[in-house]
Amino acid sequence: MLGLILATATLQVPSLGTPPPLAPDAAGAWAATTPLALQRDVVHARSATEATAVQAATDGKYLYVRFDVTQSEPVVATQHSDDVGQGSDDAVWVDLWPQGTQGFFYQFQATPNGTHYEASSENTAFAPHWESHGSSSPHGYVVTMAIPLGVIRGAHAGSWRAQFVRYTHATGEQDVWSFDSTQTSPDDLSRSGTIDLAMAAGAAPPRPQPRAAIYALGLGTTPAQGGSTSRVGADISIPITPTASFFSTFHPDYSNVELDQQSISPTVYQRIYSEVRPFFTQAGNFYNNFNCNACSGYRTILYTPGIPTPADGYAVEGKQGNFGFAGFDALGDQRTDVASAIDYGSPDTRWNASWERVAANVPGTTDIANEIGMSYYDLKHMDLYINAGDNFGSDVADAQQARFVDMGGGWADAHFGIFGSLRNVGPQFNPFDGFVAHSGIAGYGLYTAYIWNPKSGPLAAYGFDTFIDRYQGVQYGEAQSDNSLQFDVLTKSSWDLQLFTGSDYWRFNDVLAPSATATPGALTPISQNGGFQLTYHSGLQTDNPGNFPYHGSSATPTSISYNTGRYGAGRLDTWYRNSTIRVGDRGALSLSVDNTAQWLYGNGADNVQWFDSASYSYQISRNSSLAFGVRMVTGMPPAPNGGGNCEGRCSNVSIAYHLRLKMYELYMAYGDPNTLTTIPQAIFKVIFYAGAQKGT
Repeated sequence: MLGLILATATLQVPSLGTPPPLAPDAAGAWAATTPLALQRDVVHARSATEATAVQAATDGKYLYVRFDVTQSEPVVATQHSDDVGQGSDDAVWVDLWPQGTQGFFYQFQATPNGTHYEASSENTAFAPHWESHGSSSPHGYVVTMAIPLGVIRGAHAGSWRAQFVRYTHATGEQDVWSFDSTQTSPDDLSRSGTIDLAMAAGAAPPRPQPRAAIYALGLGTTPAQGGSTSRVGADISIPITPTASFFSTFHPDYSNVELDQQSISPTVYQRIYSEVRPFFTQAGNFYNNFNCNACSGYRTILYTPGIPTPADGYAVEGKQGNFGFAGFDALGDQRTDVASAIDYGSPDTRWNASWERVAANVPGTTDIANEIGMSYYDLKHMDLYINAGDNFGSDVADAQQARFVDMGGGWADAHFGIFGSLRNVGPQFNPFDGFVAHSGIAGYGLYTAYIWNPKSGPLAAYGFDTFIDRYQGVQYGEAQSDNSLQFDVLTKSSWDLQLFTGSDYWRFNDVLAPSATATPGALTPISQNGGFQLTYHSGLQTDNPGNFPYHGSSATPTSISYNTGRYGAGRLDTWYRNSTIRVGDRGALSLSVDNTAQWLYGNGADNVQWFDSASYSYQISRNSSLAFGVRMVTGMPPAPNGGGNCEGRCSNVSIAYHLRLKMYELYMAYGDPNTLTTIPQAIFKVIFYAGAQKGT
């Protein structure tokens, strides 16, 4: 009988004097290990439809894992460079919690051809060297892994919490080893099993090592752009305990050249930066650990990409029992940025609490923001949360107007989800080191979705989702109103059709009035909720209705979409036409021809803008890739324009090469896909790692 918190699945991992071979065809050499089966599909809430057998062993230095996968659907293995295109292929993975609820989480994932990915809850830049191999056959595929225990903080002999997972891209199925009947996510600690690592006499996992990452960068550009330059710097990390570290940075770089080279394809909008500086990535998962249901905009009191690169920085992070902690002090040019965070997770994983404080001191401005939150999950269907915060400093005139509270909850199973929230954000709540999409609002948001998964017929899944919010301004009534209804149909032949309708309204310049006679801003339509999208080579769901729509990623999608609605003083029509075409086994060509047309109701000139782009990426090997892109934007964007859009003509050319080996990385790039117009600059950067590997 299935329990509600089933964690009784166990596996004895034997210690082998001779490591098992990693060649996928050497099945007989694993005879000393006990196979386990992945029995439950947590996406569709049913038994696994096809067999997956897993075997594991150790020699005290590595955890060896073998997956034997039976698959009737065509095996999908399109990616050839590690850490590129995660989610677009079939995959198997291992989840590890060596300290249970009191330590860090690790995941090691590989596709049928051995391309692999990894993740750690300690460091968002976790990328050590490890081995994986894969081989396909008409009946499925085999993957083998050699995971070095030395890159896992708190590795030890004895009991670990663990999970083994298999993902089938064609059906969206996710099969797990340890489970219960209410489980919807494969990477759920509360449902994980237990593995017992046996160690030979005298053998012990390697202890964590200090790490030094030393970089050298050369930049060539025109005198008008500041001229050519070079710089060097370093990031260091020193273990304090098995699960805590001190780390620091000296003269760090913020060229963003480390961004995923396969994401270089330019877009019509500036991207929100992903953090790549090691000083901020090492403890990135300790910050902003607050729930937010039915959110209508991004809100956080700490957005590290907005902090200029410091000259020096000092920080600590770690786990102690059921508590996690982190803090940093970034010292820049006439400014300091300081952040601290503490979080708590109950041993049964039901309760979580977090506290965070962020302070910025720059010439003329002192700003401090605080946030505290608590959440509860019943390990079956229901979750609840409440967050509150305040902001004070030289730019805050009234402390009562610089507070916020956000509370909500939801219920979900494998097919249905409903989530809601109530929030009140003061008009002066706008942390200097944070990011707040819309201050000065109070109201509610509600989201619901339902998914059907037919057992037979041409449809793989179909469903709908709805979203509604209503937010009142500080003094002048409704400040934001959003409504949407979407229907989604996904076929087993990878066609995906979405139909949607709705409306959006936003009150601009709605601020606290100095007097009762002040004029409020206009409630302006900014809708583009009507239309459709048709995609070929779509993927299937990889999570529950909380992340609806349920279609996933694909390496070679082709799509066309049309959006329309009242926007400002007219109607806005938008067409998106995009296609990614495989060129050979390792290359991909992406093309986009998009346009917006705002037809104004008055006598003003209509706003018409075109966006044309092309990019090519080539996955040279498991360790290297090359990509380049070109784009042109012409015309005027729709009004109101929130900023960041091209006006007139913008062009961008970008080229990038990346090579990553065990103890060093090499980047060469021209241009910047994150800006609207290319700066004529060439960048050469090399990073050397001494001691521990990247992100460990």
